[in-house]
This record gives sequence, structure tokens and C-alpha cells, in this order.
Amino acid sequence: MPDDANPFERVSGSWDAVLADVKATAAAYREAGWKALELHPGDAVAVSEYPGLDVLVPDDEFDRLEELAAEGTFESYEVYRSADAGIVFLLVAVEDAARERAVCCPAYYDPTRAEGLGERARAAGEFAVHVRPLADDRGVTFTCEDPSLFFPD
Repeated sequence: MPDDANPFERVSGSWDAVLADVKATAAAYREAGWKALELHPGDAVAVSEYPGLDVLVPDDEFDRLEELAAEGTFESYEVYRSADAGIVFLLVAVEDAARERAVCCPAYYDPTRAEGLGERARAAGEFAVHVRPLADDRGVTFTCEDPSLFFPD
């Protein structure tokens, strides 16, 4: 098989590093006394309906996310970004500081398959991370007001 048959294979080490960062970030929240949920997406896709990503997670993780989202308001966020071999990797940590809750969501996208995403996000002044389960159309959307955090310089 040619090396470029599955382009993600060439950056799987970077994805593993992002997953390790998610685990470490969630552990840091827990050490500070917060409740933290780590998500493990099976896929992340840039969408054209709104500037953002559609992130698919296992049903059981989504159920826990939906419970946390119903309990409070996630108004603050941190976005950690890196790039490797043309793929942008993200760790999005959204926080409900009043209730000491955090959700750590890793994601990725290929800018060559997300044409215009940055321009749409800057024009809208926001970037959405829509998390949904495999089983149905339910979803939880986190909106970040600084879209520049999601794009390489």
C-alpha cells in the first residue's frame, strides 16, 4: 500500500499526543477538585452550515456530556492547537467555572478539506464545536468567541 493511502497514518503519533494531553488536562482539573469529562471522538468534520466542527463521540460519553451541559453553563474555554503534516489538532477545554466542571474535547481537521472555514469563522466572530452521538441527532454545541484560536497563524 502506498504511504499516502491513509493520510492520517502519517500523523497518528500526533493524535496520540493530543489524546495524552486530554488525559493530562482532565487530570489537572480533577486534582483541582473539578469534575472533568474526557471525550474520545471517532471523527471530526468541518461543516459548511456554520463555522465549526462536528465531533462524533461514543453514545455513553455523549450521555454524560449531555447531563453536564444540562446542569450548568460552559462559558469559558481554552484551545490548544498544533499542526503536523497538514492536519490541525485541537484540544478544546470548555469550563463551567461556577460549578467546577470541565469538558476536554480533542479534535482535528484537514484545512485542505475545510476550505473557507477560517474566513466564515472570522466573519461570524465565533467557532462552534458541535458534539453529537452516533445513535441519533442530539447534540451539544460549545461556541467560542475567538475563532483565531482554531487556525494556524
